[in-house]
Amino acid sequence: MKKLNRRDFIKGAAVLSGAAVCGAANTAIASETEPEAGQAKGDIPALPWGYKELDPEYVRKLGHLGYYLEECGGGCFWAIMTALKEKVGYPYTQIPLPTPEQFIEFLKNPESKEHYQVPMQYGVGGVANFGSLCGAPNGAASAITYAMPFDQAKEIIPRLLRYYEVETFPTDESNKYAVNGEFLVPKMKSSKALLQSASDSVLCHVSVGKWCEKSGYASGSKERSERCGRITGDIAAMAVKMMNASMKGELESVFPMKLSQETAGCRSCHSKGEKFESGQFTRGFMDCGSCHDVKMEPHKGTNKLQTAYGADVGTWAGAAVVGTIAGIGAHAVNKRITKGKDDEE
Repeated sequence: MKKLNRRDFIKGAAVLSGAAVCGAANTAIASETEPEAGQAKGDIPALPWGYKELDPEYVRKLGHLGYYLEECGGGCFWAIMTALKEKVGYPYTQIPLPTPEQFIEFLKNPESKEHYQVPMQYGVGGVANFGSLCGAPNGAASAITYAMPFDQAKEIIPRLLRYYEVETFPTDESNKYAVNGEFLVPKMKSSKALLQSASDSVLCHVSVGKWCEKSGYASGSKERSERCGRITGDIAAMAVKMMNASMKGELESVFPMKLSQETAGCRSCHSKGEKFESGQFTRGFMDCGSCHDVKMEPHKGTNKLQTAYGADVGTWAGAAVVGTIAGIGAHAVNKRITKGKDDEE
């Protein structure tokens, strides 16, 4: 098969419209807005490139389709950027991305398929199969930073990661589309409703491991792969929902940023700060329990972490002091984060 270059991609190839996703026969031609006055054809403007409201369910189906060729990281990025390419046009047309029709054709004729490398493809399996950050929120976060001013992106992305921690995947919507044959792929890895589980972690290793343990399917099974395909669509859809809401100033109504009581309690002492002896030697909003289980909780066993003065942190702090502070501070920490006052900068 002849390889496609950027010129081929920006000729306005027909792409699936929202109606086509729902089964209508008509297709939409990708818009290609001309560059602004004084800007040469092919010039790439500075980010952000702008955003127009997208259909989350269309993007969910694109994300699932994208996974079948580019897996989680590339698939989620491809889904959102393809929808923006169709809706906004230039400059999204400058990124060489296969069309949905080309993906579907590849899947129908795998023997003739040539692999198309896409941005964020490295996110597969928690960054090149390393098992760290799941590629779906990784790819979505990258797409968000193309479209939105970074101040808005910083409000959306942590919520998307928190959503990944607490949602039971695959969602009801994805399971329904699979059972009813409404996804875009010509042949499903599995069309059954799959067991749903929450990972309480953004790590691929934890997410996959917990689901496999609960479902009984091996990590190399078609069912596990299909589960990740549905998650790719689910995360792409939620990213779009959050961007749609952010444009209207309604982000909090879509997904309030609330930490678990345990994490909020931990953060009342352990956050980014300048006082090491007070526990300010960490940062982030990840669910603490995903790594710090009973065996790793610093206040329930010998803690060999030393302060600047050589004192043992576990001995110096004491479980009683930490418990008191955590109880008082957890509510305040959660309230600050919900209002966007704590951004870990």
